[in-house]
Amino acid sequence: MPASVFEGLKQRAQKLGRRIVPFHVGDTHLDPPASARLGALGFGLDSDPDLYAYSPPHGDQEFVSGLLAKLRTRNRLKGIGPQNIQITMGATHALSCAVRTAMDPGEHILLLAPHWPLMRGIAHSCGLRSVEVPFSHVLMRDPEANVEALIESYVTPMTTAIYFANPNNPDGKVFSRSELAGIARVAQRYGLWVISDEVYENFVYDGSFMSIASFPGMLEQTLTVFSFSKSYGLAGLRVGYLVGPQRAIQGARKMTNHTVYNVPRAMQTAAMAALVTGDEWVDCARDTYKEHRDIAHSLVQAPCTKPDGATYLFLDLNEFCREDARDCVCVLEKLVDAGMLLTPGGAFGSQYQKWARMCFTSVEIPELKDAIGRLNGVLERCAAER
Repeated sequence: MPASVFEGLKQRAQKLGRRIVPFHVGDTHLDPPASARLGALGFGLDSDPDLYAYSPPHGDQEFVSGLLAKLRTRNRLKGIGPQNIQITMGATHALSCAVRTAMDPGEHILLLAPHWPLMRGIAHSCGLRSVEVPFSHVLMRDPEANVEALIESYVTPMTTAIYFANPNNPDGKVFSRSELAGIARVAQRYGLWVISDEVYENFVYDGSFMSIASFPGMLEQTLTVFSFSKSYGLAGLRVGYLVGPQRAIQGARKMTNHTVYNVPRAMQTAAMAALVTGDEWVDCARDTYKEHRDIAHSLVQAPCTKPDGATYLFLDLNEFCREDARDCVCVLEKLVDAGMLLTPGGAFGSQYQKWARMCFTSVEIPELKDAIGRLNGVLERCAAER
C-alpha cells in the first residue's frame, strides 16, 4: 500500500482536532527504565566533556563489551568478539547497513510475509528486488506446513538473502526451533544470507525465543539486528546494533563511517544503563504487555490469530469491507472518525490489503478497552452496510 494512503489517514485524523488513539505506532505507554533516562544520568551543561566528543565509530568499548556478554548468554552466540558487532542508529540503520553490505543492486531478497514495512523500502533504496513469501501467517494457521517448501519455491539464481522478524511484526509469530531450523537449511542449501530482525526478543508470551545465528553453521551467514527502541522503550534515543561475521561487519563499519559516523556517546551511555539495570523493567513490561495482549485479543471482534510475542494484533478486515473494495481504507477511515488510527495491512505485503495492524501497548488498559469498544461498533456498522 502506498505511503500516501497512510498519510491520508493521518491527515484525516489531524483534521478532527481531538485525541486519536495511536494504535498505528509500534510504541509503548510505559516510561523507560528510570536509570536510562537522560535526566537521571545527569546530562546537562556540566556533563562529562567526553559526551561532546566523537565516540569510536564502531561503538564505545564498555557498551560493546556489555552487549557481547548479553549476546553470549541470552542469545547463545558463541565465539563472537568486538569484530562481530557494530553499534547503529537504531534497527533501521542496522538493517540498511546489513542489506548494503551483504547484497548488490539487482539481487533478490525474500521477505517472509507479512513483513515489517520499511524493509521493502530499504531493499528498493539499495536497488534490490524484494520478493514476498507468504510465511508466518501460513504457519499460524497450519503449524504442520512445510517451512522449507514455503520458502524454496521462491528461490532463484538471483536470490541472495532471506529477511524475517522474530517475533514477527505485524502478527506476533514467534518461530519455533524446528521452524528456524527449516529456514536455516534453506539458507545453507542455497548459500543465502539470513537477515534476522530480533528487536522484539524480550517480548515473548507463549513459546520460547531463539536466535537463528545460534544454530550450527549459521553465525557465518546471518546478520542479526537488535534495538533498544523496543527492548527498553527507548525509541527516541535511536540505539541499535548489528551482529554478524567479521567480513560483513567490516562492510557495515564502512557504511556507518560514511553515513552517521558514530552513534552519540550520550545515547550509548543511556542504553548501557538500561542494559545493566533494566531487567526488572523488561520483566514488568512483558507482564504488562501480555495482559494487554490477552485483553485486546479477547475483546476485538475482527478475526486475528493470538500473537505469541511482539506488541500487535493483525486484524483480518475482509468481512467488513465492501465486496468490490480493493483494500480496507473505507473501514480505516471510519475508525479514524471514531478516534483511532491503525496501520493499513497493505504495508506488510500485497496479500494483506484488507488487513490492519493494531498496537495494543500504545495506551493503558482503560483507554484500550474503550477504544476497542468503539472499534467493534464501527465493524458492526461496516458489516451491516456490506
